[in-house]
Amino acid sequence: MTVLEAYNSKLDAEALREKTLAEFAREAGDARAQSIHLMKASMLGDMLKALGRVQHNGMRPDALITLIESFSSEAEKQRRLGDYDESDRAEQKAITVQFALDALTEAERDGE
Repeated sequence: MTVLEAYNSKLDAEALREKTLAEFAREAGDARAQSIHLMKASMLGDMLKALGRVQHNGMRPDALITLIESFSSEAEKQRRLGDYDESDRAEQKAITVQFALDALTEAERDGE
């Protein structure tokens, strides 16, 4: 299995977990949690697969880190503005991208 295949596999497994959590949230009547889990599952698809490929291939070696920093800054900005829902959403995005970065780092380490 190549590095990118291992990376994509980890993202697929996590996306499936997020979709399952979204279903549990829907069954519990928690629309907000359902929405966040679906957002994370979506991010773990094409978006983070493409960014991981770009980073791994050296086209933008800091692509995922830059995105984490951007979402973290947005979370802090929204918190200062008092929009805690948007702050939490941006923070969850940063956490999701961090998961992807960790998965890529692990796949690269194991692929050596």
